[in-house]
Formats: sequence, C-alpha cells, structure tokens
Amino acid sequence: MSSGDVVGTVVRLQLQRSPLKPGPRGARTYDPAPLLEVAALDLGPRGVVAPDGALDAHHADHPQTRNVRGGVNGVSVLPRAHYDAVRARFGPHAVDGCAGETLLLDTPGPLTEADLEGTLLLDVVDGDPLVLTGVQAAPPCVEFSRWLLQRDADTPVDDAVQDALTFLADGRRGFYLTAQGTGRVVAGAVLRRG
Repeated sequence: MSSGDVVGTVVRLQLQRSPLKPGPRGARTYDPAPLLEVAALDLGPRGVVAPDGALDAHHADHPQTRNVRGGVNGVSVLPRAHYDAVRARFGPHAVDGCAGETLLLDTPGPLTEADLEGTLLLDVVDGDPLVLTGVQAAPPCVEFSRWLLQRDADTPVDDAVQDALTFLADGRRGFYLTAQGTGRVVAGAVLRRG
C-alpha cells in the first residue's frame, strides 16, 4: 500500500468493560460477556474511553488494567476478513467482535503486520485524523484458543490447542496500535496509510 491508501473502514466499536480472562493465572477462562458495542469511542495515548467516561480494560487507568505492554496495547483493530477465516476453522460461535478488538474493520482482505507498519491516520469526528503508530500483532492466548475449540479451562494444552495458537498468530487475532493524540471515532471512520 502506498501513502494515503485506505486500509479499511470501521464497522464496529466496542469497549471491554473488564478483563475477558478473569481469575488467577492457570485457571482463567475466556468470557466475551464484558464486551459492549458502542456508538463512539475516545482514543488516546493511555487507551480507549467511552463517551460516558467508562474505561476500556486496556486503558492505563482502568482498575483492572490489561495495559501491560507500556501503553502499546491501548487500541486494537481486527479485520472482518480474519473473522471469516476463524469461523471457517472453529465454527459460527466465533462472531464478529468476540476477540475483544476496539475497532472492527471492513477491509478488502486479511491484513499483516507489514500492512500496518508506519503511520496510520484514522478519521475522527472533529479535527485532523488521529495518528496511530507502533503496530504489533496481538499474541494469541491459550484461553481464547480453548474458547474457540469449545473446551474447558482445565483442558491440557494439547496438539489441538497448539494448532489453534499457531493459527491465531501473526495478527490473525488482531493488532495493537498506539494513539498519538486524542480523538473521537464513530462507525464509518476510515483508516489510511500516513
């Protein structure tokens, strides 16, 4: 893609009100129930906030923050095309949004980390586009893999779970980005190369 090329269009925004993997390490299960689809989100360097002030679980100030990567996982994006591949492998329970991304994108096809490298510009309600940088592929986790396989938390990490982890690697689970500034985003916002 060259500068100015459209990467995708935001078709869903959601807030993760609390961690999707509650409980102590080693006994966690994946539960998408805390996800809430919203009409708008305020993105900033510390993470995502709903217009009513509710903090996303990856916001640095959330009481149960999952922002453990020095601020680089405050915003996440996932293309719909990735969900198509996940559903084809694991079944219809892998609905759009279940992976917990901040922004679901309609894209011409799957994306790689290389497709999102450099500066990205995201339309906001007022003002100049919001700059997003620092792309990192979201690492897959055992809990989400078990959930996709419809297995219990005490299921050992066997070949099927390992295969799921491998399948979800390299951005298939989505990508983390860091906002360089603040802005309100709504459905229909366009993400472009800078």
